[in-house]
Amino acid sequence: MLNRIIDWAVSNRLMVVIALFIVSVAGISIIPRLNLDAFPDVTNIQVTINTEAPGLAAEEVEQLITFPIEAVMYALPDVEEVRSISKTGLSGITVVFSEGTDIYFARQLVFQRLQSAIELIPEGVGIPEIGPNTSGLGQVYQYLLTADSNSNYDVMALRSLNDWVVKLLLMPVDGITDVLSFGGNVRQYQVNINPSRLLAYELSQDDVIEALEFNNENAGGWYINRGQEQLVIRGVGWLSSDLEGLEEIRQIPLKTIAGTVIRVDDVASVELGSEIRQGAVTMTRRENNGEINAMGEVVAGIVMKRMGANTNQTIEGINERLELIQQTLPEGVNFETYYDQADLIEQAVETVANALMIAFVFIVIVLTLFLLNFRAVFLVLISIPISIGMALAVMSYYGLSANLMSLGGLAVAIGMMVDGAVVMMENIFKHLSHPDQQHEIQQAKTVALNDIDPHDVRRDVHVGLRIQEAAREVAKPVFFAVSIILIVFAPLFALEGVEGKMFQPMAVSIMIAMTASLVVSLIVVPALASYFFHRGIKERVNPVMTFIERFYRILLNRAMHFKASVLTSALILFLGTLWLLPRLGTEFVPELEEGTINLRVTLAPSTSLDTAVEVAPQLEAMLMEFPEITYALSRIGRPEIGGDPEPVNNIEIYIGLKPTDEWVSADNRLALQAMIQEKLESFPGLLFSFSQPIATRVDELLSGVRAQLAIKLFGPDLDVLASQGQLIEQIVEGVEGTADVAMEQIEGEAQLVVSPNRLQLSRYGIPAGEVMTLVREGLGGSAAGQIINGNERYDIYVRLAEEFRDDISAIADLRLQSSSGAWVKLSDVADISIASGPPQIRRDDVQRRVVIQANVQGRDMGGVVEDINQAIDAGIDLPAGYVVEIGGQYENQQRAQQRLMIVVPLSIGLIALLLYFTFNSVGQALLILINLPLAMIGGILALFIFDQYLSVPSSIGFITLFGVAVLNGVVLVETINIRIKGGENVDTAVFEGTISRLRPVLMTAITSALGLLPILLSDGTGSEIQHPLAAVIVGGLITSTFLTLFVLPCLFNWFSRRKLSDIVR
Repeated sequence: MLNRIIDWAVSNRLMVVIALFIVSVAGISIIPRLNLDAFPDVTNIQVTINTEAPGLAAEEVEQLITFPIEAVMYALPDVEEVRSISKTGLSGITVVFSEGTDIYFARQLVFQRLQSAIELIPEGVGIPEIGPNTSGLGQVYQYLLTADSNSNYDVMALRSLNDWVVKLLLMPVDGITDVLSFGGNVRQYQVNINPSRLLAYELSQDDVIEALEFNNENAGGWYINRGQEQLVIRGVGWLSSDLEGLEEIRQIPLKTIAGTVIRVDDVASVELGSEIRQGAVTMTRRENNGEINAMGEVVAGIVMKRMGANTNQTIEGINERLELIQQTLPEGVNFETYYDQADLIEQAVETVANALMIAFVFIVIVLTLFLLNFRAVFLVLISIPISIGMALAVMSYYGLSANLMSLGGLAVAIGMMVDGAVVMMENIFKHLSHPDQQHEIQQAKTVALNDIDPHDVRRDVHVGLRIQEAAREVAKPVFFAVSIILIVFAPLFALEGVEGKMFQPMAVSIMIAMTASLVVSLIVVPALASYFFHRGIKERVNPVMTFIERFYRILLNRAMHFKASVLTSALILFLGTLWLLPRLGTEFVPELEEGTINLRVTLAPSTSLDTAVEVAPQLEAMLMEFPEITYALSRIGRPEIGGDPEPVNNIEIYIGLKPTDEWVSADNRLALQAMIQEKLESFPGLLFSFSQPIATRVDELLSGVRAQLAIKLFGPDLDVLASQGQLIEQIVEGVEGTADVAMEQIEGEAQLVVSPNRLQLSRYGIPAGEVMTLVREGLGGSAAGQIINGNERYDIYVRLAEEFRDDISAIADLRLQSSSGAWVKLSDVADISIASGPPQIRRDDVQRRVVIQANVQGRDMGGVVEDINQAIDAGIDLPAGYVVEIGGQYENQQRAQQRLMIVVPLSIGLIALLLYFTFNSVGQALLILINLPLAMIGGILALFIFDQYLSVPSSIGFITLFGVAVLNGVVLVETINIRIKGGENVDTAVFEGTISRLRPVLMTAITSALGLLPILLSDGTGSEIQHPLAAVIVGGLITSTFLTLFVLPCLFNWFSRRKLSDIVR
């Protein structure tokens, strides 16, 4: 079949050219629609459920809201995990589904089950809502609203503009699922009650709430006829907004006493105020002139991308609306972007594009040096743009994302793309510039040595036939060699979780590109060669190749005479690298450099939001002393519902950095982080943890913690979890290689506890519910309708005035009415005390747990975890019912290693099977498989030399290497077999056959290695994850090529005895 394809291509070369043109035009039209991302989205299939429970402490939130919802979610199909966090005023639950579940189907299932969970939640406690449909890479765009100093817009006005102007303009952009507001003050119309006046007028807070709601209504009365028209009857009773609305609220009547109307103004002060805040944003930045601008509190917005949406198109849609947004905002208010994932996408794509360009230049130089013919070089190089273009076109057509990994796959494969074309072109080149073996001997006797056209190229009328013959000769090894590369990537689709989503795009892009390169090698190259070389090829003396071939003849001759020494040396090298392998260390995936630092600062659990807002600008000022930092933006607490559920004692500082070539204080991010930490440690009572924005968010979505390692302690009692967790924290801190070790805070939140004295309540005839109502509505407050102004909606909030609830004595002096009508102090019927409670309670699969998180620096993750396990086993005796598990990236690493233990042998097995079908010989298949351990030698040595750990990328590098390393062996063995079939002596066939394939072997190996060299030496965004992969392939190609040229000829006779007997017969 391969021969017929080649014959058709040469015979119908015009059709091949036309088809090539059509495919090129189609690709050019499809590729611009390609979905661009920075990295593959590794987020699992999960649905979040958020419930706001105003005022409730963490323990009540857990028992009243979190547990009922968790309980019903386990009945859903394909649920892998349910984890939750319960904290003051908020319940957050994450339901994780198995891979392959449609996200919209999962959300529908959760929504249906949520209806039954709502029935189990007490009325008035909270209403669960499904969170935004986003992912770990979902926060694609973040912006600020700032006001000029001479404008009259404060953070409350800016927050209103963001909520009711900017968000509404952004939401229609395709790909956006939500826009979260962060910082500023949400406007409220506050009715602050004086309880003494309520007592004097014999009113209650419920009376005030009822009056406010009853005096703030619109109504419709259908219509009446008037002549030939109809009039719609409309009652407009809504309260006005702004100052006019405040005055209208004050005038609302509550009661009439002896003809005197008691109004709201008589029992309460009415004013504009702020909602109870759970978060704030401050910022300090370096202006273009170098001055430091401390902006103080600002209002920020976080744009959340819908899962699966095109990141690049979403950001382009946002940018298209920026002019409209700025026009809509009042004068003096500015919309400013401070985080744009498009920058990261551009940097990641630039990293790969630069690597591709440099590799292309290297390949051109190598091919030119070896072939000394620009037409031949062009025919080989044409496979690169065609293969890459076809891969991008197919990815665009099927909606696949072009990201660091999928584009990186093309960069990895650029050298391999030309391998088939190199072998094909080299053989055509050889056939056209030399006669066959039989006529070459005759020619040497009859043609003068100084003849300028010794092969009579000008009168060669059989160029087409010779091209067909040359192409047929190598079609089979080229086809099977490329097929082997394709097959070795197939088992990668068995990878699951993070590693599957990260590396399968690479496998897809490589497989598409290699398929395209095979088509080019078998069809396009022979067809175009018949155009380019219709007058044959005049041989040119290649001094480089002549020297290499002469030198190689001497070495190969000695190797064939000292086979035992050659094989022993190869075996010693292999055993030496196996000894080195366990000493490399292991990790999951190298950390990507995003160009932004995420600094997490944790204050004491009882810290107030106001205190955190004071601390953040001080930390920002210290950070801005480093010239590498362009801005420091502090996100304190959490945004509105749907964002990360952080407490107000947590400050997350986004640190913008200049390009690394402009750094002066440090050479790399880790060194800069160490200097920053040393600087900030002068600030007492703070815990610091460093990461990067995307890494932080992905870690949290996958494992519930914002660090690489999560040491989880499970158990029922919070006090025991706290005490044992502190012991584990101390042990982990003592393990070499751990950094940023911290136990999440599950104790230390200061609480004012009001406990009813039931004996006293019984004496006065007061139900305990009256006490709880006073706490909930009097101290906490409650909404009494809204002020509606166009799109804007602001709550009317009723609670006791601040002076009656700002300290314990004022709260103790509050009054309740007994059944006899007497007024009783709260302190007479309840115990009021200050206690310490848990700020948050986390659960995994219904079990309470505490996490000690840590990052790994300076060591491999596998070694660190092994030391942690040993230290915990030796140092802690856990009570019954308590267990420790290590999760985070280590959990992903373990799962990946288990899968790779299946995938790698499967890949080798598939290679062996295909080799058997190629040669119909078990011996020759095993002979070529010897390339694999020879390739491993270089791969392992390269990891050691470049200080890389054994990770998922390096493992996939070995899989790729196995496929590439087999190529030269296949071509070499097939050449030797053809010579033996032609009647040559076996020893002569082995020796001369190996010599004849020296040039293509060197060309394919050098082009593949040089194609990866730019990736190996690159320091651009995202290159870290490709370094181990490139190191393995480059190192493996060097040793496998070198040893193949000597070891394989030495072993050919031993492994080919049965095959040789078949050939002889």
